[in-house]
Amino acid sequence: MDIVFYYILRRFFVRSSFSESVLYLEKGLVFLRSCRVPYSSVTAVEIRRTPLLRILGGKRVTVRTLGGKAAEFYLRKDEPLPFLPQGGGVTLRPKASSVLFGAFIDTRALSGVLIFSAAIKRVGTIFGSSYYDRIISAIQSTASGVSDTLALLHIAVPKAASVIAVFVIAAWGFALLVKAAAMARFRVTLRGNSVSVRRGLITLYEYHVSAAAPCCFVVCDAISSLLANAAPLYLHGIMILPPARNNSAERLIRILLGRACSVPEKKLSPPKRALFGHCAVPLGWAAVPAAALLLIDIMRKNGAPIYAETLKTALWCSVAVLLWTAAVYAAYMFRSGSARGGGVVRISARRFARLYTVFSREKDVVYAETIRSPFSRTSGLCDCRIAFCERITARLRQVPEDGARRFCDSP
Repeated sequence: MDIVFYYILRRFFVRSSFSESVLYLEKGLVFLRSCRVPYSSVTAVEIRRTPLLRILGGKRVTVRTLGGKAAEFYLRKDEPLPFLPQGGGVTLRPKASSVLFGAFIDTRALSGVLIFSAAIKRVGTIFGSSYYDRIISAIQSTASGVSDTLALLHIAVPKAASVIAVFVIAAWGFALLVKAAAMARFRVTLRGNSVSVRRGLITLYEYHVSAAAPCCFVVCDAISSLLANAAPLYLHGIMILPPARNNSAERLIRILLGRACSVPEKKLSPPKRALFGHCAVPLGWAAVPAAALLLIDIMRKNGAPIYAETLKTALWCSVAVLLWTAAVYAAYMFRSGSARGGGVVRISARRFARLYTVFSREKDVVYAETIRSPFSRTSGLCDCRIAFCERITARLRQVPEDGARRFCDSP
C-alpha cells in the first residue's frame, strides 16, 4: 500500500519538495503548474487522514497563506513538515460535554440540508434507488404522523410544511452527528504563539495555526451560548477552543497575541434608545402576517368561506418566528460594543443570527468608517464598520456618532 500511495499520489498527481525556507509544488501531467510557498507566509496548515488514506499510509496536507491561497499535496503519515514546530508545548483536553456543545453551536441548518441531501443522493447512487425511495418515504410518513398529531390538538399544519420541517430537522441532526464525530478526541497544544488542534473519530484532522502573522480571533455566540455563558473561539476560521468562559478565551488570546497586549473592556456600545432600530426589520416583517390575520378574521365575520385555518396557522408561526428574531436582536444589542487599547481592538457585532466578537491587534485594522442612514441622521446615531485582515469585517449598529468617529480616528 505504501508503494501505491507513493507512486500514484505523490509522483503521479502532486510532486512536492522542501528547501530551507520555501515549499515547492508541481502539479499536472500535460500542463505542468509549479508554485512556491515561502514558509514565512504560511498562516494555517490542515492535515487530513481519511479512512482510505490511513489504509494507504498517507495524509493530505493543505497549506493556507497570507494571500488567502491554498495548496494541497500528500505525504507519508510519519513524514514531518519542516516549517511546523515539533514537540514541546502545553496540551489541553476539553471535556466531552464542552466539545459536544461546540459541535451543536457550529452546526448550521443550511449546511445540514446540503450535507444530508448529498448523503442520501450518494446512498441512492451506491446502493440503488430503492434505498433512496425508502429514506424519502420515511420522511413523508413521519411528516404525516406529525400533521395528524397536531390536528388532534386543533392545529392545522400543511402536509408540505410538515415534510419540509421534518426534512430540515433530520438534516440538522445528521449534520450534528457528522460534526460531533469530526470533533471527537479534541486536543489543543500551545507552542509559543502557535496552536495545534487534533480531533476526529472517522476522519482524523490536525490543524496548525499561527498568531504571529496578522490574524483575528473570533468568538461566535448564539442564543444557546449566551445562556450558557460559553462560546467557541476561532483563529483563521478554525475552532481552537470549544465553548469556554469569556475569561478563559481572553486569557488564551492574550497569550497568543503577546503578554504585552491587554484585552480592553467595552467602551462604545449602542444606547437603549437604539433598541427599536435594532429590532425594526423583524418587527416590520411581523406586521405583514399580523395584518393578514386581521384580514382573515374580518372576512370570516362577513360570511366568507372558512378556508383559512391552515393559512392562519402558517401566519401565526411566521409571527412567532419574527417576534423571536426581534427578541434575539435585542439580546445581541445589549451584548454589542467595541473598544481599543493596549494594542488590541475588540468589537462585538451582530451578523444575521449570530453575535461575533473580533479581537485583533490595532496595527492589523485595515479600514474603518462610519455609516449614516437617512433614518439615523436626526437621532445622532450611526453604524461603525471595521475591516480587519483575512477579509473579516464587523459592523456595529446604532452607536453615538461622536463616539464612533473617535473610535475610528484612534491610532
